[in-house]
Amino acid sequence: MKKVLLILSLVLILFSCNNTTETKTLENGDQVRIADSISKQQQKIVVDSLKKKNPLLILPPDSNYTGEYLDKYDNGIIKFKGNYRFGKRHGQWMSFYPSGLAWSEMHYDKGSRQGPNMTYFENGKLRYSGYYKNDGRDSVWLYYDTLGKIAEKVVFKNDKIIKKLPLK
Repeated sequence: MKKVLLILSLVLILFSCNNTTETKTLENGDQVRIADSISKQQQKIVVDSLKKKNPLLILPPDSNYTGEYLDKYDNGIIKFKGNYRFGKRHGQWMSFYPSGLAWSEMHYDKGSRQGPNMTYFENGKLRYSGYYKNDGRDSVWLYYDTLGKIAEKVVFKNDKIIKKLPLK
C-alpha cells in the first residue's frame, strides 16, 4: 500500500513540475495561458539522448514540424539540410562531409524515400546512384569505385535484387 501511495505521489509531483505555462497576448488584447505538454519536453529529452548516441541521426524538432532543417558541424560547415512536412522528411535532403563536399542527395515524399539517390566518396566521385520507389530500391543501381569507374550494375524491384548486369 505504501509503495502504491509513493508511486502515485511521485507521478503527481512529476506532472505538476513538468507542466509550464506561458501567457500570450492576442491581437484583441485578451491574454491566453498556453501549457507546454509533458510529451514535448520528454520528446526533446529522448531526441537529445538519441543524437548523443548517434550524431548522424536526423530527427524533427517535434512530431508535427513543418519547415527547413539545417544541422552544422562544429566548424560551421553544413552537415544536413532538408525540409520536414508534418514531422516527416519531404523533398530533397543533402548531407555533407566535414570538408563541405557532398556526401549524399536523397529525395523524400512524406517520409518515404522516393526518387533519385546519389552518394559520393570523400574525393567527390560518385559512390552509387539509383532510384527509390515507395521507400524501396527500384530500377538499375550503379556502384562505382573510388576512381569513378562503374564497378557493379544491379537491377532492383521492390527493394529486392532482380539481377546483376554485366559490365561492358
